[in-house]
Amino acid sequence: MLGHRVWDWSLEDTLPWFAGAGILPVLLLAPLRRRAWGGWSVWLRSAGACFVLFVVGGLGVAALADEYEPPALSDGQLAGDWRGDHGAVLRLAPGGRAGLAGVPAHPDFEAAQDYTRCDGTGTWARELYGDREGVVVRLDGECGEETHWTIGGTERDPELFALFGDPDAGDLKILTRD
Repeated sequence: MLGHRVWDWSLEDTLPWFAGAGILPVLLLAPLRRRAWGGWSVWLRSAGACFVLFVVGGLGVAALADEYEPPALSDGQLAGDWRGDHGAVLRLAPGGRAGLAGVPAHPDFEAAQDYTRCDGTGTWARELYGDREGVVVRLDGECGEETHWTIGGTERDPELFALFGDPDAGDLKILTRD
């Protein structure tokens, strides 16, 4: 977690280090098993060492962590191409026009799927969605309903994301800038 927050490592790079911090005390205390302390004593000491590392690491991350604040993007920063999985492209043009190619959108209310992929044109506007700012895309035509894309990411790497389906286990779709 410290590597993720401080050095912007990916989660895949951070997790092995986190697991290593738990295994390291066990490996260092393994030679002590040869002494007359007994097996349970080694495990208890190892658990204590893991707890100390966890507390020290947790306090370090807590001291460095700030409350997340999404980037504040202007209309000019929002305008441009946003790309997602499966070749999805959302083009937000200055003036409120939008172009879509394979972009996930909320389906019609009677549909059984969580989202549909739409091609075509529409409009976009800034809008508050809950307590977060985002972009609402309204489509011209038959494909899907309006979709709210929430602004996230960082100032350097902004994202637009939308959750489709069940709020607890839905599909999170993310669009990033070129």
